[in-house]
Amino acid sequence: MSLEGHTTAPGANVHENHYCDHEDASGIRCTQWGCYGFEESTGATRWYCRKHQPLIYRGLPAHGSIHVLIGR
Repeated sequence: MSLEGHTTAPGANVHENHYCDHEDASGIRCTQWGCYGFEESTGATRWYCRKHQPLIYRGLPAHGSIHVLIGR
């Protein structure tokens, strides 16, 4: 595989692991992979596993939930 055409920008080729940001009542963090990112602000993203993702985000139902459409 050639490196031709790849970026030389600093930090562009850095992989960051995102684990679930959920903490239970005793402060223990979930150890699952956080595959669903939710922006808190323009500078902060919280990551959640499928089990702990928010039920509603920006007015939309969670990924994988049942969508019920009611006709007009």
